Amino acid sequence: MEKRTKKRLAGLIILAAIAVILAGCTATPDDSGRNQAGIGATVEGPFPMRSTAPPQIATATVAPIVTPPGTGSLGTTTLSPWGINTPDPSGFITPTATWGGGIISLTVSPSITPQPTSSVLKLGAEGPAVRSLQQRLKDLGYYKGSVDGDFGAGTESALKQFQSRNRLTVDGIAGPATLNRLNSSQALPPTPSPRPTPRVTPTPRPTATPRVNPNVFLRNGSTGADVRRLQERLIDLGYLSGNPTGRFNDVTEQAVYAFQRRNVSYADGIAGPMTLEKLYSSSARGTSSSVGVIGVTLERGMRDSAAVRRLQQRLKELRFYNGAVDGDFGISTETAVKDFQAANGLTTDGKAGETTLNRLFSSDANGAGSGTPRPPSAGTPTPIPFYVDVTPNPQGGYVTLREGNSGALVRNLQQALKDQGYFNLTVDGLYGVGTSDSVREFQRRKGLSQDGVAGPATQRILFEGNYPSGS
Repeated sequence: MEKRTKKRLAGLIILAAIAVILAGCTATPDDSGRNQAGIGATVEGPFPMRSTAPPQIATATVAPIVTPPGTGSLGTTTLSPWGINTPDPSGFITPTATWGGGIISLTVSPSITPQPTSSVLKLGAEGPAVRSLQQRLKDLGYYKGSVDGDFGAGTESALKQFQSRNRLTVDGIAGPATLNRLNSSQALPPTPSPRPTPRVTPTPRPTATPRVNPNVFLRNGSTGADVRRLQERLIDLGYLSGNPTGRFNDVTEQAVYAFQRRNVSYADGIAGPMTLEKLYSSSARGTSSSVGVIGVTLERGMRDSAAVRRLQQRLKELRFYNGAVDGDFGISTETAVKDFQAANGLTTDGKAGETTLNRLFSSDANGAGSGTPRPPSAGTPTPIPFYVDVTPNPQGGYVTLREGNSGALVRNLQQALKDQGYFNLTVDGLYGVGTSDSVREFQRRKGLSQDGVAGPATQRILFEGNYPSGS
């Protein structure tokens, strides 16, 4: 009978230990120091069975006294027929039990579900996955930076462009949907940028070629219908801008020079039969650079004008105007025009006519605070320390003359300038500042580079003048 009781008691103890261990509870130690059956030594201490990660081996020493019903860490417990807490089986951890010396040793080996590796790449990410992302974006033409595995602002911007082009959520984050699309054969490249339209020389409008009178020579000072028609054609070809006036002025002369240099073998600024024949032909070559404006006057009261906007912008560049570039010619624009005219030696009427506009858009225009241009000398030229005599070219060509030269060639140059009204000093054969200013003014009138140096081109036009066969 005693043996049977011991066996039952041992079975109960084993069941109680397993149930408590499986419930993950900590049993309250027995304060009486003895078990209910009155046998065995008192075992003190809790049951260390709370499962934590990472998994550890738990060893429990089981006493014959059980704890009252309660709630375990793995769920709500119920009272068994033996008064033992039975946990909710939904959270069981399967233990492995071993025996030794009356003590039950349980090794708990919980099953841990591995966490999936994140497939989302975003700003701040680094590593091989980012490098692959950058390379793919680069292959498609979205990414221009280095493939360095660092998800920075450049990578984010390229990814957003890809998402927008491929109709994905534009958040700059490479999630599964973006990555699947990016690495598929359906990934769309960037929208191709429109090619810039090449700048071309304006094609002349077809015009009826007028009958050219072999005796007509249009030059500075000429007026009439022939001049108006000449100006219309020069405007069509791009050499002039504005409106034809029928008055052959300095700007028209410079336009004729420019046309001749591009279309015929000479340039004298005079529209004779040969120049006019070429000018009205279908083979006349145009230009994209106008030499000046004719027939235009911008003045106070004009509204929403593109020409006024260009005027205001140019005045702003030269620091005369601080207002809005709005195309309205008001008092502030008029004041700026007057200030420009005063700084450039022009009539200060506040109206931007031909003279003012051509000066304004020239490379010689004085900005605010730069002073007035030096006018041609009217008195004794500034002395030069010494002069170098220049001899004629043995080959018979023109010799370039500049400040500091002297001799017969300079004297001939001064006399030709004087005869044509450009030089009002003494013909002394000394190329000083006065001679240089006179050459510069001649060059300006003839549409040449205004450097004050009398090179072969300047001298050829000065000495040869009008071409006898008609130009």
